[in-house]
Amino acid sequence: MSNTNHATMTDGLEGAGQPEISAASVISATGDADHVMSRRRVLLKGIGKGSAILAAAAPIKTLASTPSVTANGQICTISGVQSGAHSQATNLPTCAGKKPSFYSTIANWPNGDTTYTIDATHSFSKVTKFNALFGGGSTSNLMNILKDSSVPPEAHWIAALLNGIKAPAGYVFPYSAQEVLALYAGPQQAAALAFFQGFMETL
Repeated sequence: MSNTNHATMTDGLEGAGQPEISAASVISATGDADHVMSRRRVLLKGIGKGSAILAAAAPIKTLASTPSVTANGQICTISGVQSGAHSQATNLPTCAGKKPSFYSTIANWPNGDTTYTIDATHSFSKVTKFNALFGGGSTSNLMNILKDSSVPPEAHWIAALLNGIKAPAGYVFPYSAQEVLALYAGPQQAAALAFFQGFMETL
């Protein structure tokens, strides 16, 4: 299993600014549907694996494409653990992540002491201020937060971000770095934090 394989779950971002689809807007012609599917295949085909620091460049993945489960068999999404739903499959990969304390050493970051690019508007290094990257929260830089022995909430978000860039060997991390930022900025912030802290920081 690739360390950079990110199984992103669309149900983890439900309600995050997605437009409501009316019956009138549903594709009615088979030709139109075929065209849309053909275009989607071309777009997905053009997405390369690339560097670990660009792991968030391909957020179009679904639970159906790469499902995973927590250590106790629950579906590895925010809503999956909230509902307590357990997978019926027995051969699914396990999701997990490293703790903030692991990342308090720069050598443990996915690509060490460098600048990481998430997308066209988000890049960071160990000295980037948390609020500059996440759009709110602490004004301390990322490494100082990770080294804080009180382990503030921001430390869990930074760990999730780094886990999203490169999952621990032998595991998958269910959200990409880009989705971690979106979860922080969205209505599921509290639920996402509980998920990362309670289910993902197991290694």
